[in-house]
Amino acid sequence: MPEIASYSSSYFSMTWLGPKGYPENGNSGRCYFTGVIGMLRHVGEEDALFADGVGGDGFSFRWTPAYGAPAFNGGVGPFHEMWEYTPRTLGFRSHWEEDDEDGFDGAFAKLTALIDRGIPVQVGLHYSLLLPYGAMSSPRLAFQNSTMKDTGFGHHVVVAGYDLEKKTVVIWEPNDLAEHARFECPIDVFRTAWEQARQRTGDRYQAWPHHRAWEGEWSLHDGYGPYLMVWVEPERDPDWDIAAAIRDSFRRNLKILAGEYPKPYALFGNQWQIPHWETGAPGMARFAQAVLEGRVSDPLMPSGERVPLFVNGNIPNHGVLGRRGACGYLQRVAKELTRRGLDGSAAARAGEAMGKSSDLFRSLRYEKDLRSAGLLVKEIAGLELQALEDMRTGWEQVRQLARGARPASRAA
Repeated sequence: MPEIASYSSSYFSMTWLGPKGYPENGNSGRCYFTGVIGMLRHVGEEDALFADGVGGDGFSFRWTPAYGAPAFNGGVGPFHEMWEYTPRTLGFRSHWEEDDEDGFDGAFAKLTALIDRGIPVQVGLHYSLLLPYGAMSSPRLAFQNSTMKDTGFGHHVVVAGYDLEKKTVVIWEPNDLAEHARFECPIDVFRTAWEQARQRTGDRYQAWPHHRAWEGEWSLHDGYGPYLMVWVEPERDPDWDIAAAIRDSFRRNLKILAGEYPKPYALFGNQWQIPHWETGAPGMARFAQAVLEGRVSDPLMPSGERVPLFVNGNIPNHGVLGRRGACGYLQRVAKELTRRGLDGSAAARAGEAMGKSSDLFRSLRYEKDLRSAGLLVKEIAGLELQALEDMRTGWEQVRQLARGARPASRAA
């Protein structure tokens, strides 16, 4: 049974506990990126929070009435942009693939070959089908399985082993405590879930319940696949320099927090018909004002009822977890600036503000009253506007790093 047993020490949890504790309030999120952080740890990047912050996800905000709910995630654009950018900026080569031309047989052969090489692989799938198997070893997944009847949702997990005799694959659930995160799933179930991630029935897309409601109907999830795979090659560029990585990613994160990213066409199909939307810390402040003025309502569900926007949607979980990464990233930036005789105080202040933002998101997660939630979002936006100004100040120090070095990314 080929298995990457050492992945257990690389695993990175995106779980935080609410007032009712584990498993009922074992909140989590950002599965699309948690596996990448674990894989980066597996190939040698020990600072998980710095790696998280490099991706830019924790600096992001977007909202538009056409989307129906705020998103405290997104970075520059779609998920695969983070999958490509983050490992490259940290000196590694990454890959993301989907829809193998040889179908399941070709994709599974590639998956097992990577595991044989000691490379764990993140996959996107229809996770509801796997829940009963995860529930056998995880109290959190058992609770989730018992409370999510007749629903479906997309999810990203890491595959770290397989057994052809038992006809199973080894799954690591990104959003759990480490001691409960590993479980085994039958290959035939895994195959079905991996294929259904394409979200199509016949010739049309089909929504999955329990994701986001939009004007009384279920919306789509991410739509990647079938056979989505993301992995990181283990050899780091020997010429990689953290100073060059900071110089490139800091400006990018600054633009994300300022609302210059994500670009509008990252979310909507036709760039000539882009609805008005808000991004970054300034956009979050405007969104909070819209909530307080009654221009935002709790979402209408397919059942005809309205549910609390910031409770049932689990939207703030991304804020709790993403802002924690942003805080850790900025703290590392401040440390590296100081080590080089530069002034890291502005970056440190920005990190402190993003840390406070993360803490406030924990309260937002449980706020059912929309006006009270709006006041919390306004306070969070104030902290992130403060962080934005500090990052603008800090950029004058960061830009002195690695002058003349080749940028880690394409032109920003």
